Amino acid sequence: MSHSRTVQRSVTPDSVKALMIIEAIIIAFFSFWLANEYVYNVYFRVYVNSVFVEHFTTYTIALGLGIGLAGTAAAAALYKNLREAKVKLESVTPRIRGSIEKMLANVPSIEGKPAVPSISPVSSSQSAPEAPGAALVSVPTASTPPAPEEKK
Repeated sequence: MSHSRTVQRSVTPDSVKALMIIEAIIIAFFSFWLANEYVYNVYFRVYVNSVFVEHFTTYTIALGLGIGLAGTAAAAALYKNLREAKVKLESVTPRIRGSIEKMLANVPSIEGKPAVPSISPVSSSQSAPEAPGAALVSVPTASTPPAPEEKK
């Protein structure tokens, strides 16, 4: 049996999965309890409003600044990695290009034409070069269909 067909067992033991489910139930219970306490206890509501709502602008500024700094750090790290990869790629490219040109130079040419094809764009006004002895087949041009009329 090959390695790709073997069944991968879960790394997390069943006891840990059960513990995670129990913790999620406890967190949900305490969240429900806290929400009910906020709705029905006036003193708790006043306390929460004085702690969180009065300083909401401060928390928003701190959160926005933290997200902005984290994004800037991530962008700087990605840009550094991109520059390093570009430098490595530029150092390898001439060696690859040189070895490819050497291999193509050793390929025998047909009818005295060079083995390395020239890369030049062919405009629509130029015709493609023909092979000697090839028959020229005329291909009719396709007309564009009329635009469909809108129905009202």
